[in-house]
Amino acid sequence: MAIDGEAARRIDQEDLHADKTANATILIEKQRWVYQRYQFYTRQFQRTFCLIQDDDERKAVDYRYIQGFSYKETILFFRHGLSDSTICRKIAEGIESTANSLKLMGFFEQDDAEF
Repeated sequence: MAIDGEAARRIDQEDLHADKTANATILIEKQRWVYQRYQFYTRQFQRTFCLIQDDDERKAVDYRYIQGFSYKETILFFRHGLSDSTICRKIAEGIESTANSLKLMGFFEQDDAEF
């Protein structure tokens, strides 16, 4: 986000012509706030990911969502030891375990925070 452009002059939709320096300061503070929220969400997710008990579930969720491989690539990665339906079930159980842990930590109540 550049300070010299339209983004610096227009932080919110209703603020059309404000002081450029003040807007740059607000923009920097807003970026810091967003980054702090991102760090919080990432740490919480990593904590809950580590709480998955079953190793196959953790590996399947890691390979599919953390490393970012497609569903087909995940199945091909695990094909030597597990069937397709087992891999699908392991991914679903890992997601459910992560979601339940996030719910217990109060993760979803944090989502209504505003800058």
